[in-house]
Amino acid sequence: MPRDSLKPIDILRHELKALRYILDNFHSGKLGADGLPPREDFQSAQGRMLYDSIVQAPDREAAEREIAMLKLDDVDVDSFLHLSGDHYYTYPALVRQRAAAIRTGKLTVEGA
Repeated sequence: MPRDSLKPIDILRHELKALRYILDNFHSGKLGADGLPPREDFQSAQGRMLYDSIVQAPDREAAEREIAMLKLDDVDVDSFLHLSGDHYYTYPALVRQRAAAIRTGKLTVEGA
């Protein structure tokens, strides 16, 4: 990791990319449960809410309907739903790596 600390907005930005990839691939079977970062690896409340909306939904359409109803600070839900997650395939692993580094103290979150 190039830095010892991250800003919360940077964490959220990377989590949103991971979640967009998960939304695009989880319900289609391209990404199994074993490929998902654990919920607790998402450092932001917004990330955890989106994660729950995606993985608890019976299908992608239901997940998108649930997400569309969310009001999240610092997240443009409409943009999130209209972006493609095709290029974000490395972000679920990044969420896991950063969570592990935060838990071990190798990485801190500014203001936390």
